[in-house]
Amino acid sequence: MADANAPNGARYRLFGSIGSPYALKLRALMRYARLPFDWVPTSLDWVPDGLSRPPLSEKPRQEIAHIRPPVIPVVYFPRDNSYHNDSTFVAYALDQDAGSHAIVPPDPGLALLSHLLEDMADEWAVKIAFHYRWGYPPDSAFKSRIVVGELLGGGFDRATQIAAAKNFADRQIGRMPLVGSTPGNAPLIVETFQRALAAFDALEENATFIFGGRPVLADFGWYGQLVSLATDPTPWAIMREHAPGVFPYLQLLEDASGINAEWPPPADSLPPAATMLLRLAGEVYLPFLEANAKAFAAGAKTFSFSTLGMPYRQDTFKYQVKCLQWLRDEAKALRGESRDRTYAILQATGCLDTLVR
Repeated sequence: MADANAPNGARYRLFGSIGSPYALKLRALMRYARLPFDWVPTSLDWVPDGLSRPPLSEKPRQEIAHIRPPVIPVVYFPRDNSYHNDSTFVAYALDQDAGSHAIVPPDPGLALLSHLLEDMADEWAVKIAFHYRWGYPPDSAFKSRIVVGELLGGGFDRATQIAAAKNFADRQIGRMPLVGSTPGNAPLIVETFQRALAAFDALEENATFIFGGRPVLADFGWYGQLVSLATDPTPWAIMREHAPGVFPYLQLLEDASGINAEWPPPADSLPPAATMLLRLAGEVYLPFLEANAKAFAAGAKTFSFSTLGMPYRQDTFKYQVKCLQWLRDEAKALRGESRDRTYAILQATGCLDTLVR
């Protein structure tokens, strides 16, 4: 991989795991951006008591031990010898070094739409991934074995691998209520999965990527979640049967470094997949963010809302309050023709009222 876009020819380092949709998101993004980087398999805290840390993972784990919050993926930036996590903020920072392969559209209105769909992937589609991965025993056993197999680094017998996999799975299953992946929320989560699949299945009929012939931030956000689902047995089977068009999209995004397409021109209408996903945001994701923000402001520990004829309930989450505010600030900053065009799209897809208050 050429070093043309790297400061002084230096290399980035991406610390992550194949079990993390956010790490896969950044890996695909960095490939497309032609940024020279090393993929560093890294675990955090899934090793059972009494088992030494995996040799493949211990050194990189120590390298990023100072990062807060202690979550992966983490990216080392050679331009200033810094380390950063939070995949959205990292993506925006990487965009500054991506040159001709930037992923944030220059039109601020399209950039907002892309950010909204990426945010929905990060904060809502992850519920879909948790629902299938950790709610179905075959998927849980399958994925946990893959993740620990990547990180153990050899020298561990099968019993140890199984114990480590179970420990990892138990930790993730215990986090399901925090993510909102509960039996009571399952009907809405499944319905949103079906609607998202319908959008991506129809994608190849009208455009290569969500907004046209060039991938943007939204594509990589959804790639991370969908490619994770595509490697788990139950959602893989659903995708194969009901949305086979998703697979070529994911295969293309896995390494899109050879794609040299122009930005889509500003337009009053969008490809059908983008419109379908924005409608999903208007019907489900933005009402979710707004209900959470109102409950958090009132000091409530939990919140609930209903949409598409189905209920949803979970604990309030401070980070998602910030997500909504960031989107609102971006929407309110729009000016002129870009503002008018984007607001019309947001109005038509049911997103405007929540974003512009």
